[in-house]
Parts: sequence; C-alpha cells; structure tokens
Amino acid sequence: MIKRVLSGILLLGLLQVLGAQTTIDKTVATIKLAKTEAISQRQLKSDVENLQKATGTTFSPEQIKQVLDARINSLLFVQYCEREKISVSDSEVSKAIAQMKTSLGQGATDADLEKQLKATGVFVEPKVYVKQRMLFETYVQVKHAEELKTILKQPSADEILKAYARSKASLVRPDTMRVSVLYVDTRGKSDADAKKARDSLQSLASSLKINPAKFDEYMLRAGDEAGYKSIPSLYIEKTSQNKTIFGAELFDSVFRLKAGDISPVVESPTGYRIVRANEFLPQKQLGLADTVPGNPNMTIQQFLAVQVAQDKESRFLDTLAKELIAKLRAEASIKIFEEHLKW
Repeated sequence: MIKRVLSGILLLGLLQVLGAQTTIDKTVATIKLAKTEAISQRQLKSDVENLQKATGTTFSPEQIKQVLDARINSLLFVQYCEREKISVSDSEVSKAIAQMKTSLGQGATDADLEKQLKATGVFVEPKVYVKQRMLFETYVQVKHAEELKTILKQPSADEILKAYARSKASLVRPDTMRVSVLYVDTRGKSDADAKKARDSLQSLASSLKINPAKFDEYMLRAGDEAGYKSIPSLYIEKTSQNKTIFGAELFDSVFRLKAGDISPVVESPTGYRIVRANEFLPQKQLGLADTVPGNPNMTIQQFLAVQVAQDKESRFLDTLAKELIAKLRAEASIKIFEEHLKW
C-alpha cells in the first residue's frame, strides 16, 4: 500500500464535502467534469472558519481563495474517480479506520483518531479523509502501477552514499547504556499501594546487594504474581530528551553505573526501578555497517535505503497529484464568483 498520500489532491484530506447548497445561499463557484456541482458561500465559510479555529489565525483573501481551490480540487478528483470507475467500499474504509485506531493504542476512539489527525494537519472527519486517501492510492495502483514499481526499486549505491553524506552530521550515536530493568508502575495506584509496590522492589534490591547474580533469576520470575515486571534489554541514550522522559533521578543513576553494576531502587515519573547496566556504548560516528541506535536489526545502510525509497515515492506521488489536478482543472468547466468570496 502507498504509505504517503500527499497533501496533494491537494488538500483532499483537509476539507469535508458538506451537504448540498441551499436555495437561499450564494454560490461561490460551480464546477463540471462529469456533472455540474455548486460550492456555496456557506460551505466555504464553514471550511474557512474551521481551519482558522484549528490554526488560530485569520485568513487573508488569498488564503480564502486557496481553501476554495482545495475544495474544487477535491470535488474534481471525486468526479474523476466516479467517471473512471475508481472506488473503495465502505467496508474497506471502516477497516482502514479500525487499523488506524488500533495503532493509537487499545481502546482508542473516533475522537482520539480525529485528534491525532488534527495534530498532523488534517482537520476533517476521519472517514472522509481516509476514503479520499484510499481513492488516491487506488488511482495510483490502477493508472501508474508500473511507474511506481520502478520508483520503489532498491536504491543504488550512489543514492545511498549521497544520502549518507547529507545525513552524516546527524548519524552520531550519543553515549548509550544498555540496561535491564526490574520495575513497578505506580500510575493510578493509591499512596498505600504505591508504597507497597516500592517496599516489594526494595526487598529485591536488598537481596541483590547481597547476591547480584540473582538479578537474572528475578528477571525470569517477573510478572503479575511476582508483583513487579521486567524489561530484558533497553538502550538509553544520553540526551536531554531522555532525561526528561525517564526523569532526572533515574537518568542520572543509569549513567553513574558501570557495566555489571546494579542500581538501588530509583524513582521515575511512572514508578520505581532497579537497573542493571549491561553495556556502555561510547559516542560514535556511525558508518553504513553500524546498526541504528535502539534497533539492532537494522543497519544504517538499510535505514538510508528505506529513507531514499520513501523520499522518491513522496516526490513521485506529489508530482502525480499536481499533474492530475492540473489536467482535471484544464478539462473541467470552473466558474468562480469573486464577489461572493467576501462576507
């Protein structure tokens, strides 16, 4: 499946195709590709007001015209799909929405998905956005499958080397500690339960102080019945972002350890931890054969190959979208009533 559908046609996902124009409403534009449709001032005003609210800005006349153009582009594309018999079923749309919600976490709602889409610049009902995105994906597969297949071929050595040269300054692994963790999560617990959980972990810490070799045994026994859980292997990079994520106390404690050392019970933003330092990895300029920090199953070369392929796909889809819209606008009959763009 195409992973990036560009803003493209053009703001396909940004604007909801609302109900029909009322008889007392003014018309701001009419279009005809396969059929005649009118865009009302009320529809355009609603689009503009929703986008202004979402962005916290007041649109200029030129920006209002851009919103109108986006709606025109959207309607033209939908008419084109109808004419060319390009379609997606409601069940396919529902399945895609369900998968998107699953990716947000267990129990995610339609409201959660809508909030996530808004965070990425999509200010519309998820069903409308997903359907138009899937229509574009289907269009590409039907009309441009061979071109896309060529674009997605394995990047050449020269392309990867150029990508490495561009990214080299950022391909640096900071000081990193690989750790194992025994922990209790106190989020949502009462003060009494949180203290009980801490005391349970403190008991393990006391035992480990006498016999550090029992750490692996405690890792194996971790679970609900044991009253604590474990993380067998975790890479913690020495960055300010991670200090915020893990909390200063835990972060500083980790980087005071040497390989083989076991920390006392340390508080974190989410509970209590006992950490064993397994391996210290000093800062290093990463080469193509090195693995991606935090992902030992992918090399920098493989990572860059994916990035190159995604960039090529993105540019290809962007070009397709712009060319299609230009073609449809040239074919269609479009009339804009400039005097109705002010209210």
